[in-house]
Parts: sequence; C-alpha cells; structure tokens
Amino acid sequence: MRFFGVRTVQIASLAGFSWGGSKLDEVQTTKPRTCPIQIQRPEQVRDDVLLSRKVINHLDKSNLKLRLYQYETCPFCCKVRAFLDYYGFSYELVEVNPVTRSQIKFSTQYKKVPIIRSGETTLTESSLIMSQLATFLQRPDQTLDQIIQMYPGVDSTNEKGKPVVNYPNKFFIMKGKMEGETNMANAREEREWREWVDNWFIHLISPNVYRNWNESLETFRWFEQVGDWHRAFPAWERILAVYVGAAAMFLLSKTLKKKHNIEDEREELRKACRDWMAAIGPNRKFLGGDQPNLADISLYGAMNSFYGCSAFKEVILEEKIADWWRRMDSVVKDHEGRKTLESRVPIVQKQ
Repeated sequence: MRFFGVRTVQIASLAGFSWGGSKLDEVQTTKPRTCPIQIQRPEQVRDDVLLSRKVINHLDKSNLKLRLYQYETCPFCCKVRAFLDYYGFSYELVEVNPVTRSQIKFSTQYKKVPIIRSGETTLTESSLIMSQLATFLQRPDQTLDQIIQMYPGVDSTNEKGKPVVNYPNKFFIMKGKMEGETNMANAREEREWREWVDNWFIHLISPNVYRNWNESLETFRWFEQVGDWHRAFPAWERILAVYVGAAAMFLLSKTLKKKHNIEDEREELRKACRDWMAAIGPNRKFLGGDQPNLADISLYGAMNSFYGCSAFKEVILEEKIADWWRRMDSVVKDHEGRKTLESRVPIVQKQ
C-alpha cells in the first residue's frame, strides 16, 4: 500500500496534463509549413539523458542552449513549448518519467515541470519562464542571468502551510522604458488574461478530461504514445504510469472539481471559451491584435494539452474559439514570431 501511495502522489503531480482521443486530422490546419526550422529525434543518450527531440533554428544567435524538461501534455509545459516554437528558439526537449522523475534529479528543491536549463542557469514556473524569455527578447542590453535578477522571489506559505516561493511580477515583461497609455492598457490586459489562463482555464482541464474512468484511461494511453514513453521508459514503468496515473487523476479530478466549485465541467469550459472570444471582440484576430501576445500563447498552449480529447471535440470545435485556435496553430507552427529572436543583436557590455 505504501508503494501505491507514493506512486499515486508522484503521478498526481501531473494533475494539469491531459490528452486523449483520436481523429486528430479533424482539427489540423491545412496551411503548408514554410519555416526552415529543423526538428531532430536523436536516438542516442546524451549526458545520460535521452532527448525526445531537438528543435534547431540556425538563425537563433542567442546561444542560450535551452533544454526543456517536461511532460508532453502538461498544460504548463505546453504553454512554454508554444512560446519557444512561436519565437523560433532552438531547444532540446527531455521527457520526464512521471514515476521516477530521474531526469530532473539535478533539481533538488524544485520537482515540478516545466524546467528549463540554459547552461548552469535554471528557469522554473511556466509564466515566469515566458516573462523572463520575453524580456530577454526585448532587452538585448541584458544577459539572461541579469534578467532573472529582475524577478525576485518572495518566501511565503501555501494554503497547506508549506513554504513556497512566489514571484509577484511573474506576469510582467521588463521592457526598460516608459510606455504610452495605450501600450500600458494593452500590457495590463495581457497580464490579466495570462492570470486567467493560469488561475481558471487550466483548472477546467482535469475535470473535463478525467471526468470518468474510461476517459482517464484513454488520456493516459494517449499520453504514453505522444510522450514517446517506449523510447525512454521500461515496460513496467509505462504500465504503472498508465494505470496508476489514470486512477489517481480520475480521483483527483473530483477533488479539483469540488475545490474550484465546478458543477458542470463541460458548460464551464464552454463559458470560458465565450469569455475569451468576448475579450478579443469582433475586430481583432488575437488578443494581441494582428499578432498574438503572451496571453494568446498561454491559452493556445493550455488548449493543446487536451487537443484530441473528447472535451476538445465536444466543446472547442463547437465554439467560435475554434477559428482563433486554428489561427494560433498556424502562427505557432510556422514560428511567425521568429524574426524578433533572429533580429536580437546583443549590445556589447563594458567590463
């Protein structure tokens, strides 16, 4: 019983991730991909870690050498991947074993994903990672380590009385210059909706994709496929993760549903989609206008965590948000923000 309890707690750390279903071609965009960014799937273990894939943009001169540790369908990880892909960062991707988590043994204090490493520098928390890297794009006069210092942590305790570190400005982009009134209003709107994604939309995912045993099991079986578990994990760990994970998340989803006062999970998901589209209004392609901002990228990433699930087909594809999602899918997969990264020329700093 103790073994089951420990593994259940570990699998339950995946509370946010979800994926399931089939017929993925129903929601794929048809626009041909024109971006020359390469994707490799290394077969050899490097530095005792098997890379799931490697994304290479030869015009990325940032020299950050990013490595993302993730669960393939964790919504927080999906947010970070959407950000990296939209802006065309080169990065390596490591799939973390949800049972042993041996791939992140280097992180002694922080045991959640996503984690990004850039050399000896470690970035944690999805929204914080996105803000830090977005600031990196805006501030060529600053190194990544200098930018991290702009986001100080504050020691606190959570609702269970456990010590945690909060980052009060994690939704801010530190542009380093005064903005006009309109730009300030846009930045405030972006922050508010990024918080909405983290504090509300993501909490709707688990109750919707783990709402019964069949859907929960289906989700984990799909996760086994898209996470390439067969390449990295032995068979017994895959079986354990699928069945213990499905059971843990099925039970946990009921707790989360009660915690967040969700009565009808499908209807709440529909309402969230309508709220988002109302915020965009009839005259904007994205919340960011003609181009997506970090709120757009965050919601798109969170939605991709259950792309293919019954909830996605029953709700997302039946709402007006489907057109917005397809636009986002196109610009992210085409890495349309990459010129921001490729044109970033660091200012030589005086010693």
